[in-house]
Amino acid sequence: MLKIFFTVCLSVLGYISFGQAITISEELPLRNEFNYTILGWISGDLLLLRDKGHEFYVQSFDNDLHLKWEREISLGTDKTDLIGVVSHNDRIHILFGMREKGTYYIQHRSFDHSISPIDTMTMDSIEENYLSPSFGMAKSEDESKVMIYREDNSNLKMISYDLDKRQVISTYTLKLSGANMERNYSSMEVTNAGDFFLTLIADRDQQKVHNLEVFSNIPGDDKIRRDVIEMEEQQVYDYYTQYDNEHDDLVITGLYSEHNISRAQGFYFVRYEPGVDHTIHYLPFDDELIAEVNGKEVSESKGLSDFNVQKVALRKDGGVVVIAELNKEFSRRSSLPVHRDNGTFDHGGWVDYYYEDLILIGINPDGSLHWNKVLRKRQYSQDDDAMYSSFLLFKTSSRLRFLFNDEIKQENTVGGYEVTGSGYAERKTVFNTDYQKLKLRFKDGLQVAYNECIVPSERNNKLNLVRIKY
Repeated sequence: MLKIFFTVCLSVLGYISFGQAITISEELPLRNEFNYTILGWISGDLLLLRDKGHEFYVQSFDNDLHLKWEREISLGTDKTDLIGVVSHNDRIHILFGMREKGTYYIQHRSFDHSISPIDTMTMDSIEENYLSPSFGMAKSEDESKVMIYREDNSNLKMISYDLDKRQVISTYTLKLSGANMERNYSSMEVTNAGDFFLTLIADRDQQKVHNLEVFSNIPGDDKIRRDVIEMEEQQVYDYYTQYDNEHDDLVITGLYSEHNISRAQGFYFVRYEPGVDHTIHYLPFDDELIAEVNGKEVSESKGLSDFNVQKVALRKDGGVVVIAELNKEFSRRSSLPVHRDNGTFDHGGWVDYYYEDLILIGINPDGSLHWNKVLRKRQYSQDDDAMYSSFLLFKTSSRLRFLFNDEIKQENTVGGYEVTGSGYAERKTVFNTDYQKLKLRFKDGLQVAYNECIVPSERNNKLNLVRIKY
């Protein structure tokens, strides 16, 4: 049998369940929290960053997830804006913005695991700026490089930065031509060398989109290269990108449509390398897959709707596994008047979220179909921004694990699948949360080792950290 290897990305209560060791921290109050970030294990302690707007704290947990200490992070006397945080084995890197006498400084400060500052570097400054700019940040797979970017009128300003060497690699300015240029930069990919790839749709208002634009830097130069991925007669239903550092190219994949943009007819896959000819591979849904998803015989021409690519797992041999999830949202108006904060009454409503089946497709290095699989999942919630829905993808060298809530409710069973490189899938129950007062946010979980992940739980303004160890 062909064996496929995947690229690995890098309490008060404890018990063993179904071959897993589960450890749960004590409850932590959530008061005026803007955000929190699980930093992972740093010098033997599990660290959690608490963001309260312009105040930042770090909490430390021991191996049993008992809270050891809480310390404030000092970033300056004035208000600071957190841009991003990256954790390494022995230190934390915080990137932030700070205003001083009309100049806005972008800085990098590193701390050891006890939150003692190590050094501070100024990455850039914006003169005569009196409004806090909005930043985005992307990091490389090995987390040694970051790209910080912001919009400046019709330009996208970018800074490539080396965290280990504490120096700017290069700065770039991308001119965003056209009033309808997509303003979603979630596809920003950073290589382990600090280069970038940004994939965009040029005109979002077009009814039919037949190509993607890929922007990338020219190594050793501040110029930006633009290439077009032509989809010919096919239409872009959605797209997902991931840089493959092992094969030095950009994986672009997603779902495509033929005639009806509301329904997808299959997957497409291309490996893009600047200056090298590329081939788009189309992998249409077969009748069996469509029938399995819809539960009945359906004409292949009708395709599938409401699916979007959520993750890609890279294989050592150059192949990939593409993971699409069915997710849809419905808004319902209420006929009853709802009292608003301003003293007025209005007709309110509810938002229903459905996160259901997964479609996995294994693609060979030559772009041909290896296997496909449908993983059954049913998740429904209301008015919660789907924070407890979707899944955590857990990668090992020989298999993929999917962890998720079987149902979105107070007492719940945590389920999952294990999928091998050949496409064999096995459904498993991991543990149940009865009487544990847990509501797990799996899509915000963090894999911290080949056999361990940390998942946050939020319930009644209380936070728990849950460690699942295989």
